[in-house]
Amino acid sequence: MIVEGKARILTEGVFYNPRMEFCRTADMEVFRHLRSKSYLDALAASGVRGIRAMLEAGFENVEFNDIDERAVRVIEENLRLNGLNARVHNRDAVALMRERSYDHIDLDPFGSPAEFIDSAVRSARRFVSVTATDTSALCGSAPISGLRKYGAFAEKTEYYHETGLRMLIGKIVREVTKYDKYAEVLVSWAKEHYYRVHLRVRKSSRMAGKVYEKMGYVLHCNHCGNRVVMSVFETPDRYCSCGGMFRMYGPMWTGELHDPEFVSGLSKEGKAGRLFSAIEQEIDTVTHYDVHNLTERLGISPPKLDDIIEALRSHGFRASRTRFPGPTFKTDASISEIRRIISEIRR
Repeated sequence: MIVEGKARILTEGVFYNPRMEFCRTADMEVFRHLRSKSYLDALAASGVRGIRAMLEAGFENVEFNDIDERAVRVIEENLRLNGLNARVHNRDAVALMRERSYDHIDLDPFGSPAEFIDSAVRSARRFVSVTATDTSALCGSAPISGLRKYGAFAEKTEYYHETGLRMLIGKIVREVTKYDKYAEVLVSWAKEHYYRVHLRVRKSSRMAGKVYEKMGYVLHCNHCGNRVVMSVFETPDRYCSCGGMFRMYGPMWTGELHDPEFVSGLSKEGKAGRLFSAIEQEIDTVTHYDVHNLTERLGISPPKLDDIIEALRSHGFRASRTRFPGPTFKTDASISEIRRIISEIRR
């Protein structure tokens, strides 16, 4: 017997990942602020997320699906165990989503969500939630896999978690526009081995076209660490101002990673609350910087992260911690200004 949140579940050999409990707990806070009239846990496994949504977020019209017959039996048993009733499908998720529409589609696959995204955004009337655990394809460790699955190119940089999250969102919003819809990011994050994003979907062919104003590329210089963000409508420069050649990553989402108004309404209590608090305070820039990467290039010991942020702000730049792992920060200062300011701290 596993107790997670308000749910009690049995697994009986069906996949259950205890490391994703934090994600599901954060999801419950997000779900409590969504008015979903119908919700499909499309790749449900043990059914723990959908069951918690019923018990903790007040979701009423919840359906579960899994292609594995054993998983279906476990979901049905877990529903009984928690005193709940819900429809459970034993279907291929893509086929089910092509046939039926739901207010809210949730994809949490074992691995890549790429093959399910098209059907999910076609089916979803209001919300789409997506998890990706194939981080190597998204963060640049496996660039060919990223091209195959997500239609975007990246190599591993110090801000690879943000690259991965933006590539995932880029894939989703491109698929949405095929159906004269557009998507708005409500909240997203990267943690340990996965990326998670919640989006609102709306119908509008005009706005579907405007989405591409927030699609673009990051030009990255391996020589000095400079990076330049450009839209899909611009022509890239080949060379950085330092003389190094740019590497071009994308296409990826260059828009906001969360909706400030939505995040402001989320509880800031507990572990999930600390994540939402970090997201709320993060400034809106594309890419971020890692203290250790910068100071290694400069050949100095790393100052405290808060000292760097304070120094950047005192020089008139915007700066903040990030939602991403490690001693990372965002700022609108240029790479040369960042290097100069960090060097001054160590004098």
